[in-house]
Amino acid sequence: MKHGQRVQGEIVEIDYAATQAFFERRGRQHYQNALSATMYQDNDPGLVAYRDDAEKAAIGMTLCSPAPKSVLDIGCGIGRWGWYLAERHPEIDYLGIDFSSSLIAKAHEGAMERGYRRLRFQTMSATAIDKSRLGLAPPYDLLIVSGLLIYLNDADCLKMLTDLGSLCSPATRLYLREPVALEKRLTLDAYFSSELQDRYSAIYRTLDELKALLSQAFPAGTLAVDKEGFLFEDSLEKRVETRQYYLILSMKDVQQ
Repeated sequence: MKHGQRVQGEIVEIDYAATQAFFERRGRQHYQNALSATMYQDNDPGLVAYRDDAEKAAIGMTLCSPAPKSVLDIGCGIGRWGWYLAERHPEIDYLGIDFSSSLIAKAHEGAMERGYRRLRFQTMSATAIDKSRLGLAPPYDLLIVSGLLIYLNDADCLKMLTDLGSLCSPATRLYLREPVALEKRLTLDAYFSSELQDRYSAIYRTLDELKALLSQAFPAGTLAVDKEGFLFEDSLEKRVETRQYYLILSMKDVQQ
């Protein structure tokens, strides 16, 4: 398989080193809207703001009721969920982790600018979470995995989701948000994006594939879907083949 392709309906593994280098470059750039570092739309900062507001309007209050005391945000980017939670719950214990050191630096800077000094950020890969090194010890009331799985190959998706069980208490909730392929699985393998002016790799699974991974990762009866659906109205979507989908999940009787 040659790089630089769009592959539909086939399983193609993407290169993590290239993906990490891509995000390191994103983290070092300046954007009109800082959220573009991970939410893209480099030429349309207004759309980034609308999407951020729409996502938080759709599910933010659900995540805050009951108010979480301890949060782990896996693949936190520049920490936008930390800002949202800290604004509403100033005493919250929040840790965001990301494999990009430049994004983590941006997250620290953004939190300090907003006066959210309790927010913690740490460079750590989602595929190698070391509980003994986490700056905030588990278990957590809320786990956030937002726009992360598209950058993981299938085996690592399953491992990461399975490993979440050791970070949970019986009352933990999980917010999972991913762009899903509407018809066939779509892989961008080092595909050049004119919008981003860079080569980009991602795996857009179908909703059935995403739910199958969840079913494999969690024992039967330990995962309940509290809320799910397509996140944005059509006017906030720009892609024909993919749509943003979210699930808010509760875990019960999880082995620690």
